[in-house]
Amino acid sequence: MASCGGYRGGSTVHNPHVAEWRIAGTYLEFCNCDPGCGCNFRGFPTSPEGNCQAVISHVIEEGSREGLDLSGAKVSWALWWPGPIHDKGGRGHAYIDATDEQYEALSRIWRGEEGWGLFEIFNSTLDEPTAVERATLDITLDGKRSRVVVDGVTENQMTPLTNPVTGDENEVRIVKTSGFIWRDGEIAQSEKFQIDLPEMSWDLAERHCVFSQFDYTNA
Repeated sequence: MASCGGYRGGSTVHNPHVAEWRIAGTYLEFCNCDPGCGCNFRGFPTSPEGNCQAVISHVIEEGSREGLDLSGAKVSWALWWPGPIHDKGGRGHAYIDATDEQYEALSRIWRGEEGWGLFEIFNSTLDEPTAVERATLDITLDGKRSRVVVDGVTENQMTPLTNPVTGDENEVRIVKTSGFIWRDGEIAQSEKFQIDLPEMSWDLAERHCVFSQFDYTNA
């Protein structure tokens, strides 16, 4: 879930016409790779399907855009590519739980219109800009047991990795010092990883998950 040619960070070019913003909080990632996700190491998925499909969620605990407080908003982004992310041809659909003003600001950010590598690069790999709509997001933050539900769209439940012999929890972290999505992630697996949309649909389990923190700014 971190391919895209080794891109290393924030906004690609400072654009004086783009509003400055910052968001920070908790990040949850579900993808169809085996736990650990080969995209983090060599840029290619290690999914049985040979492609990349994901639901990534951001719980914004602090942030602002030109004086507008963005704290309390939540965004879940459903993503699908036919192969590795950098081969393009993808589809994206973001669901935003926010006030009217927050929704307008976050819609621009998630469509890649206001900088930062994650949003600019992912949108550049999609056949069409990310579809964005409002929804109620039911997100439970509980470390490697966190849960994300968008009613009628997607249900995702993390569970810790376990030792197959002893049954003990297997503590695994990946640290990426130049990561532009997350940098220090606790690795888990999915108990549920389901989505049902016209442009993407799957029902999987025991795949890659990440619980982490994020702090992005285009300033």
